[in-house]
Amino acid sequence: MKIRTIALTTALFACTATAAFAQDFSDKDKSFLKDSTQDNMAEVKMAELAIKTTKNPKIRSFAQKMVTDHNALIAGSKPVAAKAGVEPPKTDGFEANADYLKLKILTGETFDKSYVKTMVSDHHSDLDKIKQENAATTNADMKKLTTHAATVVAGHTKMIDTLAGSMGLQ
Repeated sequence: MKIRTIALTTALFACTATAAFAQDFSDKDKSFLKDSTQDNMAEVKMAELAIKTTKNPKIRSFAQKMVTDHNALIAGSKPVAAKAGVEPPKTDGFEANADYLKLKILTGETFDKSYVKTMVSDHHSDLDKIKQENAATTNADMKKLTTHAATVVAGHTKMIDTLAGSMGLQ
């Protein structure tokens, strides 16, 4: 009987502690974790397409960095998502898939320009979302995650803006 009481008390404490810990994450934090994972997945998917499609070594180099860095951002968000009780999405979002499908049918310079324009738009938008989340969240894990993500994505934004400028796209 004593062992049963201890086991039930331990189980109840574990459930309560987990629920209390997840409550430190706002609904906005949880939504951001899901959406940013989908954004990162989309960046990887489009970058892998760019690596296969482009003949431009600068675009290929940028795309390879996107695969590495955005996969790292996905991996880094998994423990935070687990703490928040957020199931990581399995696929990128509908809008990102539409962008991918548009790019998939292009080749040559048309592909290169469209990919770079998409990356400029995506990175500026993503950086804004990350900064907004960083300013709004009160969760320490989210602050750390978004601070790091902002640094990475700001670097990407600078790189793609420079690349777009060299191609006469800005």
